Amino acid sequence: MKAATTKEVEIKQNRTIFKRKGGLVLSFLLLFCMGAVQAQVNLSGKPGLIFTPNAVAVEDGQFSFGYNYNPIRYGLRRRGTNPEQILFANVTFLKRFEVNVNFLQLRSTDTHQVREALGDRQLDLRYLILKEKPKRPSLALVLTTPFTIDGAMLTHALVATKNWTIQKDLKLEVSAGYGSPYYLWRDESNLKNSSILSNFAWQKKSEDRYKNHYLQGPFGGAILHYKSVGGLMAEFDSQHINMGAYVKLWDRWTIQGALLNFDQVSFGTSFALSLLKPSKRLKLQSHERE
Repeated sequence: MKAATTKEVEIKQNRTIFKRKGGLVLSFLLLFCMGAVQAQVNLSGKPGLIFTPNAVAVEDGQFSFGYNYNPIRYGLRRRGTNPEQILFANVTFLKRFEVNVNFLQLRSTDTHQVREALGDRQLDLRYLILKEKPKRPSLALVLTTPFTIDGAMLTHALVATKNWTIQKDLKLEVSAGYGSPYYLWRDESNLKNSSILSNFAWQKKSEDRYKNHYLQGPFGGAILHYKSVGGLMAEFDSQHINMGAYVKLWDRWTIQGALLNFDQVSFGTSFALSLLKPSKRLKLQSHERE
């Protein structure tokens, strides 16, 4: 009786493990069954190049998430002391409005250990003011919400983007913008229990705690796209000249790397999918059933 009971327990456990693994595999496959989307993003996870954003139109319902590594000499929180990693997620609503959530975390080194939980939390918004026309660039406003208390990657910029077809398989995308030297924030402590609508103040970016001048002043860049599989990038991020490249796999997964100021390497990856548009495979299966 004991042996039979033990076998029954083992069988149930194996079934549970199989169901869990099967669920994970199914979830992963469903990601690839969603519609193909554009996925090139910048350091904070917004549509863009390396550090700079762009004004490229994004389809309604697009969701992306990913990871970026920022080297020690170009860190935004502790420049010259700790490298950083950025985790992000981005979703588009109503074809023009995007919400971006990102976490900037310090990485430990042998000489500077880090003990923190989530790191800098930041909520950013992007609104496409104008869509691109044959004789007019697209225009977008990118803003970090003023509810942020302690952020090193604040973005307050207006950017325009224009695309030109050079050859059948080559497209040139050019962007230019301006980042505000001032921003609105909450002059408050994270440890203090206060309303998110309290203690708003104007701050000059060059005089804040970090003084990293991130996207402060004029910036711009260009991407040479080859089909929809990759491209070369170059930008001026208001301080340095950065160059990089990206490659896209299965129309959803993007891997990119860059050389910052001809000095240090940054890299990242992102995965994008459409929450609204079914894939060609699902459409074909639907037609076959009909």
